[in-house]
Amino acid sequence: MTNIFFPIGGGDEIGASSYFVQLNETKLLLDSGIRLGSTENYPRFSALFEQRFLDGLWDLDAITISHGHLDHIGSLPTVVKEASEVPIYTTHPTKDIVEMQLKPCRVDEGFVDVRLVNEFNKERVERALENVVPTKWNEPIQLNNCQITFFRAGHILGASMIYIESDSGNVLFTGDFTSFNQLTVPGFQLPENLSVDLLITESTYGYQEVESVDNIISQRGSFAKKIEQCLSDKGTVLIPAFAIGRSQEVALILQNLIDEGEMKPFKIFIDGLAQYFCEIYETHNVKIFGSNIEKAPTDLRYDLDSINGVIIASSGMLLNNSASARYAEKLLPNHRNKIFFSGYMDEESPGHKLGSLHRNTGKTCKINKQTVRVNADIEAYRLSAHVDSHGISEIIKMLHPRKVIFVHGVPKFGSKINVLRETTKQFQGKIDVYHAINGTPIYF
Repeated sequence: MTNIFFPIGGGDEIGASSYFVQLNETKLLLDSGIRLGSTENYPRFSALFEQRFLDGLWDLDAITISHGHLDHIGSLPTVVKEASEVPIYTTHPTKDIVEMQLKPCRVDEGFVDVRLVNEFNKERVERALENVVPTKWNEPIQLNNCQITFFRAGHILGASMIYIESDSGNVLFTGDFTSFNQLTVPGFQLPENLSVDLLITESTYGYQEVESVDNIISQRGSFAKKIEQCLSDKGTVLIPAFAIGRSQEVALILQNLIDEGEMKPFKIFIDGLAQYFCEIYETHNVKIFGSNIEKAPTDLRYDLDSINGVIIASSGMLLNNSASARYAEKLLPNHRNKIFFSGYMDEESPGHKLGSLHRNTGKTCKINKQTVRVNADIEAYRLSAHVDSHGISEIIKMLHPRKVIFVHGVPKFGSKINVLRETTKQFQGKIDVYHAINGTPIYF
């Protein structure tokens, strides 16, 4: 049978990552995510039936999950309605993150669109978790005529690259990955001389400019000075951050600055769902709390005048009703305060709209559906947990596959960075290069 790669979602977009791969007659689903803030939340699984790749999702041999962000796991409760007996392979830490992510109570934090909550019901979530088969890195799993191995991907706790071997070809799916070490997780780790015929790689920053790791490190001094200035003026610093990965990384960066004597000690409070994910990190031997880092008291936002420290709170995009949005609503009117954004923000998010104001004080913005005057200082630091365009090129050179398919990126961004164009030019005639388009199969 012909080998098939078919992007159901997350092809030429960032969100709803889900890819069908048929290799040596084994049928796999790589990730199963959702789109947030969209009228179409789910990957279009019906396209699999229209293309006659499957009769139904029950025909899948397995589902593999690269990591626990919602844009990679959020549609699992929908998939298990049909694929009720299909095993779901992922790492132990990712299983713990998935369990927390899919809890129906997440709606209380404002992170999940209300339209999704019915899918996150207890029965379907429990069924999905029952189907999870926790795996260890570097230990192959035999599945029909294929062998599947999970390798460390960096990015966040538990994140993996998924390697599929068969006598009709070998596939590596990177998921989201980093080539550099973070304080919370090391960079990706692959064996030497890995044989890869098809490389499916993320391209989040393949079509847009992003600060390099070296530049981020060089900004630490500036970052520290601005925080210390705010604290010396009796202000409060709010850092909205993603609940998984970014919150923990930013907290440890600040603790590291204190430990190395680059900053005077101050309190670092973590609030929102980030608290729960910090506990999962600690369960897997990544220490977060202690020294200067602690959970925010439940009444902290009602007593901000007495706080002279840094608050790290999810969501990173100030989504309505999130902990970070509730803090921002109270902190923005005071010119002594600062808000530092730390990562990617959707263009329609409240955080992006606030960030676009920069230093234009006196303007207003909508937070939690309230009009709030903006007098606090607003800045953005791109502390990315994704590889950049150069890093993508490096892994291609390292593996030298026969084919490369870019996913999880937006070619239409139109910046001077274009990983598809650059890779095609660099490996012309040696490697076939594609960017996935949702609903369009690639045969290999």
